[in-house]
Amino acid sequence: MNKSPRRNIDEFEFKPAPTFDDHAYGPVDSRRLGRSLGINLLGTDLKICNFDCPYCELGTTKIKISQIKKHAQFPSLELVEASLRGKILKLPQSKLKIDYITISGNGEPTLYPDFPGAVSLIKRIRDQLLPSSRLTVLTNGSTLGDAQIVKALNHCDERMMKLDAGNDEMLTKVASPLIRTNLSKLIQGARVLKDTILQSMFIQGSVDNTHPDHIDEWIEVVGLIKPKLVHICSIDRPPAISSLSPVPRQRLKEISLLLEKKTKVPSLIFS
Repeated sequence: MNKSPRRNIDEFEFKPAPTFDDHAYGPVDSRRLGRSLGINLLGTDLKICNFDCPYCELGTTKIKISQIKKHAQFPSLELVEASLRGKILKLPQSKLKIDYITISGNGEPTLYPDFPGAVSLIKRIRDQLLPSSRLTVLTNGSTLGDAQIVKALNHCDERMMKLDAGNDEMLTKVASPLIRTNLSKLIQGARVLKDTILQSMFIQGSVDNTHPDHIDEWIEVVGLIKPKLVHICSIDRPPAISSLSPVPRQRLKEISLLLEKKTKVPSLIFS
């Protein structure tokens, strides 16, 4: 099987990586979520994550999981509330149409010490000030062994979990977990979420998860999870590892058609 040719990162015109100067940021125009107001529960200085995905737009994960409590400066719920209320109240009238309030930010949001409390708070503010917007969370699925986190996620309007691999070897390459996990655990976690949306990132270059055998295994896993929808994506911002390149839209279309043919699970392409 021929490998996809490596291309220099300078050949691509990427969007700038996001910046988090407050606990509420934006609104930003998202290719998947329309006009989105973001919530960053993880502080503005360090990326806090238990994965080290080579394609991450936030760069590499520099803090060890064992050191999170020592080094991370998580905002209090009071600070999150003040930031979110202040951001919404300062929005000009022309930008009050917010499609989503998205809990994402500077890493894996469910690592916030009181994630259930944060979801309840944000949902209450949404109901008061932006009732037409939907509340969603972007997660890597690593914390779904915690029943309270699952309950909080299921209280949101939508929850989006990443799934980029169909076997443990590829999971290690494309997600680089910094904790003990495997695909079986991620599948079990995804299946307890309500109306899951999977977000799958496909990349080429020094890591390539688009080979036919990898796609077949990924499709099998998607069929086991049975999400309501799959977002099929490739990188559009500078990745942590510069030897990666975006997947052509035509290849993403092929993956989408094959997924729907084999599983009947609908998908949307973002590239």
